[in-house]
Amino acid sequence: MTKPLLIVSSKTGNTRIIAHAVADSLPDALLTTAEKLPEDLSGFNPVGLFFWCDRGMAPEDTKAVAPKLAGKKIACFATMGGDPKAERALEWMKKTSEALVAAAPGAELAGTFLCQGRIDPELFAHMSAMMGGEVSPEREARRKAAEHHPDRLDALNAAAAWQQFFN
Repeated sequence: MTKPLLIVSSKTGNTRIIAHAVADSLPDALLTTAEKLPEDLSGFNPVGLFFWCDRGMAPEDTKAVAPKLAGKKIACFATMGGDPKAERALEWMKKTSEALVAAAPGAELAGTFLCQGRIDPELFAHMSAMMGGEVSPEREARRKAAEHHPDRLDALNAAAAWQQFFN
């Protein structure tokens, strides 16, 4: 008998919130990080990869663990500061998830879930400085909208997505 494996990469805690919400809905799941991943993964399936948008890619620890998931059913869950419903965001999620699963021979992508997360204040300041230091009202509005995510509804939707992918 196998049990679910949830692997989380979280820089600011946003993605960890989503991973914990899914883990709370799966009493027998193991929630871990890439660094603490068990060596023997034969007792785990399906797998959830929980990651954040790192400069338009999955973070390095998530990319490094993906090849170890050969033959598994994988669902990808991600957070980003931008609008998760925007076409560009959805394309990023599709491309990134497909690349992660393709790195694991014989693995299958069961589904994807993308939600908004708070933007790291240091990153926002750095990006603003690179753009000349001025923040447009539109950009500030997007930053403020992201401050409240992931919220309880995002967490509930992530847990529901897992059930949809694997039940």
